[in-house]
Amino acid sequence: MKEVIALIKKKKQEFARLPLFDFLANKNIHPRQRLIFSPVLAPLALGLRDLNKYVLRESGSNHPVQESIDKHAYKESRYWHWCLENLEKLGLNQSMSYGDLRLLWGEETKKTQSLCSALERLAFQAPPIQKLVLAEVLEGTATFFFDAVLRVAMEIQEIPKTEYVYFGDGWLHLENHRLLNTPEMLQILSEFPVSDREWDEALELTETVFELFAEAMNELLVNAKTNSCNTVLQVV
Repeated sequence: MKEVIALIKKKKQEFARLPLFDFLANKNIHPRQRLIFSPVLAPLALGLRDLNKYVLRESGSNHPVQESIDKHAYKESRYWHWCLENLEKLGLNQSMSYGDLRLLWGEETKKTQSLCSALERLAFQAPPIQKLVLAEVLEGTATFFFDAVLRVAMEIQEIPKTEYVYFGDGWLHLENHRLLNTPEMLQILSEFPVSDREWDEALELTETVFELFAEAMNELLVNAKTNSCNTVLQVV
């Protein structure tokens, strides 16, 4: 278990150093250019909702690990409407053009489009320990991404951050909502031992999920750099 926790921590740190986040933080580029991929945010949030609502949860399970996942996934599945609410407040819900539809369903965002379905395949009928690891990784990657997006969006419309429920407070939010490395879960896992093989599979799953997210983030970066919103502003 220590190996899995250590790997997740390492991968979170690597994820935070992806070039997309440097790009999003670059105030020499107009914020609307940095968020040119914003049409994909709503379907991504909805996909994560469905993953939590229909795949990670398992009604009627009496496995203590699964019960903890169910409580966590129930909470996460309710955040999607706050995400869409925030996008509306930030003016990122403009009428979609043909170009937006091409962004959503075209080749240039295929990694992002397929992210949630790939995660669903990994989680479908997976044992509780793998769902636990997947939920932990999702909490780290998705929350950090949406928080980074919010920071850029607030440069467009300066509204107090307290009004934005979904996005949280970056790593502080992640630490407060972690699932795997908590006293309660550590106690549960000590009472219901997990085999070495299961932990090995959890390690492999961790690598796979972080890789999927990294590919999607890299794809969004390419999209933002190769398309123009015609409002690029170089700050002197």
